Amino acid sequence: MATASSDHKGGWSSNRVVKWLTGGHGRPVAIAALVLLVLFHVSLGERAWSVVRHLFFDAYQRLMPRTASRYRVIIVDIDDASQAAFGRWPWPRTRLATLIEATHELGAVAVGLDIIMPEADSTSPGLLLADRQDVSPALREALAGLPSNDTILAQTLRRIPSVIGRAGIIDAGTKNTPIGTQTAVLVVGESPIAQLQSYRRHLTNIPEIEGAAFGRGYLNDTRDRDGVVRTMPLLFAVNGQLAPSFALELLRVSTGQQWYGVHGRREAVRAVQIGTSLIPTDSEGRIRLHFSPAYAGRRVSARAILRGELAPNSLANQIAIVGVTAIGITDVAATPIATRMDGVEIQAQSIENILDGALLNRPPASRWVELVALLTIAIALILFLPRLGPGFGVLIFLVGTVILWVASLIGFHQFKVLYDPTFATAGNALILTVLLTAGFSAADRRRRELDAALEAERIERFRMAGELKAAREIQMGMLPTPGAIPGLPSHIEFHAVLEPAQEVGGDLYDAFMLDERHFFFLIGDVSGKGVPASLFMALSKTLCKSLARREHVPLDALMRLVNEEISRENSAALFVTAIVGILDVQTGELELCNAGHDAPILLRINEPPRSLKGAGGPPLCVREDFPYTFDRRWLQSDDVLVMITDGVTEAEDSAQNFYGLPRVLEYLTMMEERQRHAADACQGIYEDVKRFSQGAPPSDDITIVAIRFSAPRPSE
Repeated sequence: MATASSDHKGGWSSNRVVKWLTGGHGRPVAIAALVLLVLFHVSLGERAWSVVRHLFFDAYQRLMPRTASRYRVIIVDIDDASQAAFGRWPWPRTRLATLIEATHELGAVAVGLDIIMPEADSTSPGLLLADRQDVSPALREALAGLPSNDTILAQTLRRIPSVIGRAGIIDAGTKNTPIGTQTAVLVVGESPIAQLQSYRRHLTNIPEIEGAAFGRGYLNDTRDRDGVVRTMPLLFAVNGQLAPSFALELLRVSTGQQWYGVHGRREAVRAVQIGTSLIPTDSEGRIRLHFSPAYAGRRVSARAILRGELAPNSLANQIAIVGVTAIGITDVAATPIATRMDGVEIQAQSIENILDGALLNRPPASRWVELVALLTIAIALILFLPRLGPGFGVLIFLVGTVILWVASLIGFHQFKVLYDPTFATAGNALILTVLLTAGFSAADRRRRELDAALEAERIERFRMAGELKAAREIQMGMLPTPGAIPGLPSHIEFHAVLEPAQEVGGDLYDAFMLDERHFFFLIGDVSGKGVPASLFMALSKTLCKSLARREHVPLDALMRLVNEEISRENSAALFVTAIVGILDVQTGELELCNAGHDAPILLRINEPPRSLKGAGGPPLCVREDFPYTFDRRWLQSDDVLVMITDGVTEAEDSAQNFYGLPRVLEYLTMMEERQRHAADACQGIYEDVKRFSQGAPPSDDITIVAIRFSAPRPSE
């Protein structure tokens, strides 16, 4: 009898499973990453990921803080105004007794003191003049017979439902101290004292005050590793005994209970009981607060109460906490919604959270729910992304992430439950990255091939860049050096600045002596930029210089010859704007022909700069047979002739504003007469353009030429 094959079509044999697990598409790496994520989450996630989790839940509280329509707890604020009215802290305890009694008379059901008084009041009658030797025995005896300030405060605390504060102290170097009078506690189940925040010592009030109050609670808070208060303990272990927090004692006293209960097991606290009400806590006896802003309506200045400014019963059915918040003596801590919040405010919000049922809850099972969320999306990615493609995988990730975050938001807003989607999101982002990286391996090979081609292209580009650099050096070498023009008389100044927008450019200038008394100069701008413009620039400059030296014809005839020659072999249809001039260095006679270029600017002493608009014609190579004409002018001594290309006027700043001709004229106007030299004019305009551009890349070549004519001395 034949045995059925376990590898039949459509089935899942062990070989196919192994092949699927170890096959391509990055599944092995993704599965390994998922296993590591699960191990991390189970063993270290709750603590190691706490920083991210805290930031996430803090963002919820900042976006959706608790709102309070009424204040169940009122802070009696010993603020700056109170101290200005009644003196600096500490106050005599008789005034504190008066404040407590006045607060109770306004309707407060219980009064808590967020204050610790470990020493006797030094302003008591019996201590006030203890060091004065000049006081009569009769007066000293009379003062000693009066009750101390502490006694008066204790008498007030016995009449009014009141709770005083204590503080647990961590001091490993000191022996345990007796806990003293403490509220009765009923433990339901096993005592969870081993799980509580523990102190070996504590700071208490003087015995007279300790024995008078209705309750004694610990003011200590719980701060996470980043120093932020997110939870508040209801229970402590002080010298091996259960002890209540300040907020828990105020709740007990305000409801008239003689004891509180603790429901727990040896390894965890389950809840704290006040009367018939259960307050759920975490395993360490802490409650997680949903903070509201520090509303001003929750505070009443002690000054207003002591001066009787409040209406009768204005604090009816409210719990009052007396605290000091004046600058320099307040106790502050960071919370999710504020970097600085008064300690008394945190105590008040702890009680309000309990009374309003607003406590946040992070269930013990939440870490397992978050792990299931991670596994669900990760398995879907591993199953479907290699088969359906990266786009479908990204869609799975995005849809899953949105569902997790919306569910977390609804849980916080509607049910006060904290579920963290950040670990599942980060873990699945890692899985997605692994799968996409592996899935794009073919693309990576293609990329390497393209990289090789790009490298060859880069080498070719470097070669071309080297050639362009050499071309730039050759082009710039063709231009005359302003300070070394052969035969130029000393009373004639010539200077020029040229900066190509690219490696090579289309701007040009030239200057040379035609004979002993005629100085020839030229500035031009070839249409376009780059290599074609630079080649046409070299051709134009060379032809112009050659014809000027060879033909010895008038300037208008020279311009017609130059136009004909450079138009002849102009297959690229380029054109050149130019100004050509001849200056008689003895008389200042100046011949100018403008072929479509920006007009030259004349700078004359005691006159504003002006543009010399005159004869000429269109740019060279526009009309081969155009009859160019020229102007004849005479320069006076110390006149400066400035010529620019449109790279100056069309220079742009970061907002794409043009520099413009008005700025050129404005700059030349502001130049002092002693600075009106050719080099000063060129360099000054160039630097002003650069300041205007503010580092923006040049849009065109920049060329500036200046000639200064001075009357020759007789010896010249």
